[in-house]
Amino acid sequence: MLFLSGGYGFPAPAKSEKLVLRFVSSDKVADRSQDFTEVSGLSLSENGGFWAVSDDTARLFRLDEAGKVQKKETLHALPGLEGVTFDLAGGRILTVREDTSEILDVAPDGRITRHPILAMEGAGSLAAHFAASDSNDGLEGITIDPETGTVFVVKERGPRLLIEVAPDLSQVRRIVPLTGSAGFVSDRAQDDRLDVSGLAWDGQRQGLWITSDTGQALYFFCFATMQARGWALMREAGGKSRRVENAEGVALSLDGQTIFIVTDDGKDSRLLTYRID
Repeated sequence: MLFLSGGYGFPAPAKSEKLVLRFVSSDKVADRSQDFTEVSGLSLSENGGFWAVSDDTARLFRLDEAGKVQKKETLHALPGLEGVTFDLAGGRILTVREDTSEILDVAPDGRITRHPILAMEGAGSLAAHFAASDSNDGLEGITIDPETGTVFVVKERGPRLLIEVAPDLSQVRRIVPLTGSAGFVSDRAQDDRLDVSGLAWDGQRQGLWITSDTGQALYFFCFATMQARGWALMREAGGKSRRVENAEGVALSLDGQTIFIVTDDGKDSRLLTYRID
């Protein structure tokens, strides 16, 4: 078994819970027959398994617990999706679209309500950070605190931002820069290249799990300290440990003890599972 602790040169905030991530398994999720190859977001679903998106396909994909696409349960959506979350309390599916910087509310019947983040109350200071000329540096991940309904989204980089949105998607409540001084560092990417790609709410620890594609890392951002703790993201393959590339989405089990991560590796895209000890 491969163990990931707070080492690998990443800082940990003072007084934080000691967490160890243990690699458990790797399953192939890519399915060319369903156009599910550019995996870009992951969430738990309502009845076991997951919801996921592929940024080149205008669909929401329902996956079973092993990451297999359930064709009859997919939903039509819009292209350019980079993150997805299922609201276990509210029964809604929310996604983010990178090229237009929108949050999409997808109803079970396929109806889509669009919420441009720059049009929300309190979003005035965000405009300067969303360059109209760069559609590949918009919103990347989304998650919900089911107890309060608060929605969190992240902007990829230039700068990296955590954006807190009201449950009704009408107001930006808080903007938090995810800086190097806050713990977002990696041995695989300089600060200007380090991105954030997916996130999952952790109610037990009151914070967010955040993946980085270019950093090949996983972070836990603690709201009590406003600091992140980082792990070099590793997996086992062919009897050897290797760094995980292209980590795009993350989900956390309901008991808070298992992390699921999807990678965007085309036909080799994987669902990786880790235990938190």
